[in-house]
Amino acid sequence: MINIYDNVNAVAEDLRETAQYKTLRDAIATVDGEPEAKEVFSHFQQAQGQINQAIQAGSEPDESQIAEWQKIANEMEKYDSLKKMLEAEKGLNQLLMEINNIITKPIAELYGQD
Repeated sequence: MINIYDNVNAVAEDLRETAQYKTLRDAIATVDGEPEAKEVFSHFQQAQGQINQAIQAGSEPDESQIAEWQKIANEMEKYDSLKKMLEAEKGLNQLLMEINNIITKPIAELYGQD
């Protein structure tokens, strides 16, 4: 019998060798080397986390949370390193979506969605 976890772990290791992963790794390292950019990104993550918590709790984020998130998002635009990191994230997320589609194809086929 096949151990699917061995295959998935191999894919995880292969992921580290992709251009998308390496681009994101390098972009994160660049941001980490810029204290101001890193701090702005940290604030962005905190604000986004608060909004996500509200949504997961079944409520709407309040206007002040959204305003704060937008303010920080605008602040991020000042840093090329953050823009590059977000673009790198987008590239890696695209790859992960493609991988997910491949992995879930047998399930889609069960439902006749091939």
